Amino acid sequence: MKILRQIIGGLVFLLCNATGYSVSAQIQPDSVNSDYLVPGPYLKISKERTAISSVSVSGTELSKTPVANITNTLYGQLPGLMVKQRSGEPGYDDASLSIRGRGTYDNAALIIYVDGFQVTNSYFSYLSPAEIDNITLLKDPVSLAAMGMKGANGVLWIETKRGGSGKSKVKAQILNGWQSPININKPFGSYDYARLYNEAVSNDNYRLNGNSYLWSPYYTDTQLKDYREGSGTNVDWYDEALKKNSPYTDANLVFSGGEEKGRYALILDYMKQGGIYDVPTNDTKSNAQIQRFNLRSNFDFTFFKIFEAKIDLGGRIEDRRYPNFNGPSLWENMSKYPSNIYPVKDITNNWSGTTLFPNNPVASLNGLGWLSTHDRTLQANFSLKEKLDFITPGLYLNEAVSFNTWSRNSASKTATYARFYNGSATTTDRNTDLTSNGSSPVDQYDFKQVNITAGYARDFRPHAISGALNYFISNYITDYGTNNLGQNTGNNIFYHFQNLGGRLNYTYNSRYIADFGFGWSGSDNYAPGNRRGFYPALALGWVASNESFMKENNIISYLKVRASAGTSGYDQSGSGRYLYQQYFVSNGNYYTGGSSLTANGGVIQSYAANPDIFAEKSTKYNIGFDATLFRNLSLTADVFQDKRSGIITQNNDLSAVFGGILPYSNIGKVTNKGLEVSAKFSNKTGRLVYTVGAMASYAKNRIDYQAEIPPVNDFSKTTGRAIGTPMGLIAEGFYDVADFDANGSLKSGYPAPVFGAVQPGDIRYRDLDKNNKIDQNDVTVIGNPDYPKLNYAFSLSAAYRGFDFTALLQGASDVSVNLLSAAYYQTVAFVNNINVYPIAGNAWAYYPDKGIDTRADADYPRLTTKANDNNYRNSTFWMKSGNFFRIRNVELGYSLSPATLKKLHIDKLRLYVSAANPVSWSSLHRNYHIDPETTSGYPGLKSFNTGISLTF
Repeated sequence: MKILRQIIGGLVFLLCNATGYSVSAQIQPDSVNSDYLVPGPYLKISKERTAISSVSVSGTELSKTPVANITNTLYGQLPGLMVKQRSGEPGYDDASLSIRGRGTYDNAALIIYVDGFQVTNSYFSYLSPAEIDNITLLKDPVSLAAMGMKGANGVLWIETKRGGSGKSKVKAQILNGWQSPININKPFGSYDYARLYNEAVSNDNYRLNGNSYLWSPYYTDTQLKDYREGSGTNVDWYDEALKKNSPYTDANLVFSGGEEKGRYALILDYMKQGGIYDVPTNDTKSNAQIQRFNLRSNFDFTFFKIFEAKIDLGGRIEDRRYPNFNGPSLWENMSKYPSNIYPVKDITNNWSGTTLFPNNPVASLNGLGWLSTHDRTLQANFSLKEKLDFITPGLYLNEAVSFNTWSRNSASKTATYARFYNGSATTTDRNTDLTSNGSSPVDQYDFKQVNITAGYARDFRPHAISGALNYFISNYITDYGTNNLGQNTGNNIFYHFQNLGGRLNYTYNSRYIADFGFGWSGSDNYAPGNRRGFYPALALGWVASNESFMKENNIISYLKVRASAGTSGYDQSGSGRYLYQQYFVSNGNYYTGGSSLTANGGVIQSYAANPDIFAEKSTKYNIGFDATLFRNLSLTADVFQDKRSGIITQNNDLSAVFGGILPYSNIGKVTNKGLEVSAKFSNKTGRLVYTVGAMASYAKNRIDYQAEIPPVNDFSKTTGRAIGTPMGLIAEGFYDVADFDANGSLKSGYPAPVFGAVQPGDIRYRDLDKNNKIDQNDVTVIGNPDYPKLNYAFSLSAAYRGFDFTALLQGASDVSVNLLSAAYYQTVAFVNNINVYPIAGNAWAYYPDKGIDTRADADYPRLTTKANDNNYRNSTFWMKSGNFFRIRNVELGYSLSPATLKKLHIDKLRLYVSAANPVSWSSLHRNYHIDPETTSGYPGLKSFNTGISLTF
């Protein structure tokens, strides 16, 4: 370790010595304090001097949630940021991120900047917390207006660690742990499968048996007895294909050194995450896994008194390996393959498989080989600042350029295997040897950006002013295969963007604050002459606690009231690019010829071009306050509103006489509004130091206009409702035997469903329009969208005699889960030869001669092996609460005493244990064994870890 530190220090010493520098420094603190400089575009201003709403979290805080993907550390850390993980698969476990709920029904993706330059989501996802100084959520109108057409959906502003003046430091940390699924929802075993299958088959024979329920089982009593006693085939595919846990390792080194004239920070990080498949990783097969190698070097130089230079290099290598079988399909097969179809291996010792169930999950892991990807990422930033105080104090220029590239190569070793059943081959597949497929390039992108800034900052007591004018230009090029958002994107791989942005802050007597921001953006998505938009914003603040009448107040230590309003835009529509140009697509055939006709492929418009298409616009309003009470209780609250207009929407307002494919127009409107509050209380009792925090974010949106084709009934409209509001029928229980005539028809007075013939045990729906039939015109709101209105979190930290403890708890509410779309194979029973889960264990059934009568308390419609359009359609029956509360992380550490450290000649040594996602509370899990976030597929993960941190 000492040698490595000397090598790094020596290299920087040589670089600095070329211009006469000496070396000794340390990493600047990365904790986020109330009086720190607020990060953001163009300006860094003391929090007390700004009227904007901002919130930040340090990399140190994020590292307390030991997960591979940085997006999954953000739960409950930033008020206003909504986080939701959909999969736990190593290497593909990104959480979706959105700011202040959902403001648009078009593309709602936020924009991410690292050290002042835009990056892709994938670049951000695998940054290491060790690299990050802070992450700031930009959500106020002024900051976002300065981003122009990149600001409407909010911005994550990341700053990486830099060196600071002081003694040389080396910090080393290593963490090892074990990850396991938060939840695995398992189907019934063979006995319950067969028992319930007999019910389903008997139900299907209802009409064949004279519209009555007569027991006509598929499985015999002998077969049932064998399954019950364990002599029949009973394969738990989850147990056979998965193991209990998988390893996780993260280790990093942080070096820092220098002085005022030359400083550096060098961060090295290694992470490896294994998968939970029960298969080794070797030359012939592979578990799921990702290895990540991060290297970042940030250099700061000051020379000739007026120049400040930065050289930032961030590189990363990601190696992924997986079984040579599609991951989602593997989990689908594990969920839908019944336990009794065949043993894992046939009597011939070949893999079992049939034409109906060809992809034996265990064979998919062991018999097909492996595939891998190798990703290389580099971001190189160079900047030079000229302090022009000789012209006027506080004036400066800054020029910066960024080069960001990513490339992916793939390699594999593949084979096939023969499928057998009862000693005979069932398909044409044969066992083959592994075939090595060499590494080849598959995807890449290139991102070049330039920032040129002129700024001014000076205090003229009692006045203080800071301002900056920035010109930003970017050129992004991506591969065809990774460019697939909406119309025309596949061939259009170039993205060009410019923005002239500005910020101005004025403070008078530390009491009255004004912030102004603007962006004048141009995007190549729009027609020449219609590519630019102007977005201004203004914020005003009043630090009431600095008024003379508040000076002696013993309750309110600090109080600032602020309000802001402004506009911003967004130029990346989910509808596609270049919608002002006319494109065509293949469609149908036309025939030519005489005695014989030849079919010729035809073309039609993909849409009618609109030369006036432009960026979506957001008009934001924010009112809030920051307060400190009794000097140890801090409070922040914000009320906000976001009025979206010009959302790109296919224009259904045009009459059918238009005669073409409808154009896209800027006609959509959405209103999104809500409230954010956060509180933190810090205190010290003897040697116990503790902090308790809480936050909550509530956001509710409404579609004001979307050119909706008017439905027959107003209650079926989605306009006027929240984005993504689920629509369906209102379920009112099940039809009973007494509801039908002897001929199997519904008795008079019962509305007739149009989705196919019904029988006792089917779901009965409400006839909302009172026309005596159940059809699509009875559809209405059946629940909340699949994103929460309310996100909340609680935090606790404490330190006592060398021990420290932290915990973060987070929850979400007012969110619904549609079981039919979120967990289809764990919900629908038997249809298309799939499995059956405990959710169907108390299905409606009536066979009194067999002692079966669940009519009084059934909570699932009658079982069937056939498609049932009446029962398995969107309705209130399948909508469940997705509310949850989860312990996100908990950590207990112990730091050696200063006396012991002095003897060891080190600055700090800390041992700790931690857990991520160890406990969850959810009615969805309690009642249906389904996790509310990762409802199906590769599950979300919990982990238990031990670690050591060393500084010297």
